[in-house]
Amino acid sequence: MLVPHDRRAALKARHRAAIVTAARQLLDERGAAGFTTDDLAARADVSRRTVFNHFSHLEDVVVACVEGELETAIAAVEADLAASAERPGPLDDLVATLSTPAVTTTLSWLGRALSAPGREAAAERVRLRAMHRFGAGAAERLAERYPGTSPLELVLLTTTVMNGMAVVAETWLEETGGTLDEGGRRRWADLLDVLFAAVRHGFVPRAAPVPASRPTEGS
Repeated sequence: MLVPHDRRAALKARHRAAIVTAARQLLDERGAAGFTTDDLAARADVSRRTVFNHFSHLEDVVVACVEGELETAIAAVEADLAASAERPGPLDDLVATLSTPAVTTTLSWLGRALSAPGREAAAERVRLRAMHRFGAGAAERLAERYPGTSPLELVLLTTTVMNGMAVVAETWLEETGGTLDEGGRRRWADLLDVLFAAVRHGFVPRAAPVPASRPTEGS
């Protein structure tokens, strides 16, 4: 007898969830380059073929884990925004959003999960997809909170901020290793200050030094 469609769909969903859960465990234990498809299938208690029925490449499984982490961070951010009063403008919301502990916690996990010799290019692709996902969600939330603001302006704002965030996050991970102690969080706050100062005021070049005045003849 044929299995009803809803039962097949439920089984498929369970398999996918098991694969993602197993991948998250292996990422925490071994990092992105520390496990194979066979390792993943064994941990998820599914066949190798089942893994590839859901994901075409191990990198896609990592992306799914990253998106799960982002969903958790976004949920925390949305709860913060919902509980907060409207701020002077969309940029102020982004400042508050990206300063929350959930963001640094997520970035710290990303740094550990994606750090692997020989996987730098793949890690960068995953990071870019993660930033894009976060930025798209931020633009939607800001549109709801500031309906009078041009959608184009909101997209430009979030794109500019998230591109800057990619640089800030990379710098922070290189300098601190993603450590979530007081020093690591303080450095994150300092880097965000640099980013948002540039977004607010632009990159103002330093004034050229004024040459010393020369004495006039006869002086």
